[in-house]
Amino acid sequence: MELDELDELIVGLGIEPTDDELEELCEAFEDDFVNNPFTVNGLNVKVILHNSKVEGYEEYPETFVHLITRKSKSGHRVFDRNRANRIHWIKCVLENQDEEEVLYFEHTEGNGAVRDYYWYQAEDFLVIMEEVTPDYIIITSFYIDNDYNRKYYQKKYDAYLKNQA
Repeated sequence: MELDELDELIVGLGIEPTDDELEELCEAFEDDFVNNPFTVNGLNVKVILHNSKVEGYEEYPETFVHLITRKSKSGHRVFDRNRANRIHWIKCVLENQDEEEVLYFEHTEGNGAVRDYYWYQAEDFLVIMEEVTPDYIIITSFYIDNDYNRKYYQKKYDAYLKNQA
């Protein structure tokens, strides 16, 4: 699939998904990352498949739950329809990482882990990966939904470019 062909997975997805919608989201996740494995930069793209500990999502794989929820102000993970409805974008962004619409940068996290960021800037969608040899683990992905975060990731990208010069 091409980047410009991407659209939301479920038209009219609400703030709280129905069981059928959750199943559709999970099927898209499994199609992309379990049933049809692929590589990026010679590394096997992997997800964490053991069951999540997030309340209400215990029967779903950990990475899947992380890709459809976000941390709320209270610290609990809650469903995020903008994030969930783009779950099928992750593989496309990774497979089209060389397109000019995808900005790539690395960032060293506070714990010392070096993570790779793939920012499909035209649609404000970010995929974060980490190399855990021989695999490439999906850390998270999300829709950048406000100017503060857009500027935050732009600063990270600009700093990376400056360090590459």
